Parts: sequence; structure tokens; C-alpha cells
Amino acid sequence: MLRCVVSIQVLLLLVTVPAAAATIDDVDRLFGYGKDHSNERQALQLIEAALKESPNDYQLLWRTARSLYYTADGLPTEKERIKLYERAMEIGERAVAQNPNGVEGHFWLAASVGGFCREKGGIAAFKQVKKVRIGMEMVLKLNDAYEEGAAYMALGEIDRQLPGLFGGNLKRSIATLEKGMQLAPTNPEIRYALAESYREANRKADARKQIQELLELPLNSPRANEYKRAQEKARTLLAKLK
Repeated sequence: MLRCVVSIQVLLLLVTVPAAAATIDDVDRLFGYGKDHSNERQALQLIEAALKESPNDYQLLWRTARSLYYTADGLPTEKERIKLYERAMEIGERAVAQNPNGVEGHFWLAASVGGFCREKGGIAAFKQVKKVRIGMEMVLKLNDAYEEGAAYMALGEIDRQLPGLFGGNLKRSIATLEKGMQLAPTNPEIRYALAESYREANRKADARKQIQELLELPLNSPRANEYKRAQEKARTLLAKLK
């Protein structure tokens, strides 16, 4: 009888573990940084179903926050986007609580708060932006190369866009972005953000140089969809600098 019980437990373990792994594999395969919104929605459905079965699984939690972030990005209305960003923030907080030293949880929580701030704007954004800064600073401490140095871009943009009264600092923005570019020289988003900061510092020649180099970068990263957006914005900015 004991052998029978043990055998059943082993069989159950063999069934459930590969199933969870398969879910994560399927989600990672579908995920594409917003390139295909139908795929992002499908990935979200899979990961949320798995999370109901394992609500404290860190690997599922941070991936759910990530999927919510990019699914929100593809929604047509501000109300719908805000709802998903709020959900992503909630899941991201759970991921951080589950694994305080996990870079993924901190990054996708901070990114989700940033998405919420973009949609809400105004006082609501100012109240939340400190959370983005704290989260991205933690990312730099844990693994500054995560997501191709995207935390440098986020922190540089915060310092550029925020008025000094609310903690913005253009000089610090440039220093942060220059450091990020040294780490990830092929990241167009960092170069674009640096070009914007150079322009605001009246360093137009440096801004043009960054844009020209950005436009020559190959888009062979998994983040290519986002990098194409950076190149499109760079062409618009270049026209303003002529």
C-alpha cells in the first residue's frame, strides 16, 4: 500500500512540474514586447490561469505583470489601459514580496507604475513616480544589464521630464544615460533618451550624433518592436534639430 501511495505521488509530481514548465515556455514563446497584441493577450490568458493554481510562484508572478503591461499597451482606451496597469502593479508588488532580490519583479513593477503614470498624468503621476525611481534604482543594484539596461533609460527620462521642484535633474539625466549607453551601446531607447537630454541642455551637435548613430543600429534584439519606435521618434527629433 505504501509503495502505491509513493508511486502516485511521484506520478503526480511528474505530471504537474512539466505542465508548469510548459506554461512558462508557451508564455515566453508568445511574448514579443507588444509586437503582436493577439499573442500578448494569449500569453496573458495562459499565465493568469497558471497563477490561479500557483498564486505564490515568483516566475509566474513577474511574467504576469510583464504580460499585463504589454497587453495594456495594445488596448484602445485610456480606461482599459489604466485598469490593466493597476492590475500589473498589484501583481508586481506580490512578485517583489515573494522574492525581494529578484530583478524581474522590481523591474516589471516599476515599469507598470510608469505605464500608469503615463496614462494618468498630472498630480496622480507625480504621486507615483517616486515608486518608479525606487524600483529602477533597485534594478540597477541587482542587475543593471537586465532588459538591455532599460532601467538607465527609465531613470534618465524621469530626471529629464520631471521639473526640478519634483526631483528632476537634467545633469543627472545625462550622466545616467551616458552610463547606460556604455553598458548597452546598441540600445536605441537609451540613445534616444540621451539625445533628448542633450537637446534640452542645448548640446544639439551631441544630440544629432546620438540620433545618427541610433538610426544605424541593427534591430536584431528581442526588443526590436520597441526599438523601432525609438527610431521613429529619433527621425522626428532629428528634423527639429536641423
